[in-house]
Amino acid sequence: MNYYIDFDSTLYNTSNLSSDMLSTLATNICEFTKSDFDEKLTEIKAMFNRDNIYNIYTLTKYFAKKYNIEENMLLRKVEDVIKNGEKYVFDDSIEFLENIKKQGGTVNVLTYVSQEDLSYQLAKIKGSGLSKYFDNIFITSTLKFNLDLKYEDGIFFDDNPKDLKGLFAKNPKGLVRIRRKTNKYSKEDLKLKGLIECESFKDYTF
Repeated sequence: MNYYIDFDSTLYNTSNLSSDMLSTLATNICEFTKSDFDEKLTEIKAMFNRDNIYNIYTLTKYFAKKYNIEENMLLRKVEDVIKNGEKYVFDDSIEFLENIKKQGGTVNVLTYVSQEDLSYQLAKIKGSGLSKYFDNIFITSTLKFNLDLKYEDGIFFDDNPKDLKGLFAKNPKGLVRIRRKTNKYSKEDLKLKGLIECESFKDYTF
């Protein structure tokens, strides 16, 4: 069986990663500027959104230039957070992936990012330590439901309502929503025939 599993907010707590990256950036800027941490963190968070800068590398370069700090030093600090990403893996993810492998299933990570975030996404996946469980890694800047995949032969796991709706239209063998309470999409209800909703992978029955 082919399993296609979303990465961000499904297998991996991207929200916590972002928080730690921004805090690390603020801490290191404060060391050089002798400024207030909370003030700098607020400034950084205000810039880190889709209306301004939504790429962590671009954000880091922006503040390095603004405060005349060595760019490579700041980038290394942020990259260290990403490289040590095993702590951001949800506590039910590994057992779920192991169960798929035990049953002879194929684990495919299917993750959508903008073109400029491709290298960042690969770094996150590598830093998570989950790569050893993956048979294939699909990082795409094309919508997940517009790819050259045999959707009808796969079971898809995702958290994003937009992706779930698009995948539903492809008539997959199975469609599962991982609806973690901490997820930003969790409050949005979906009415899709046959959709399975689970608060975590522990609720999923093979």
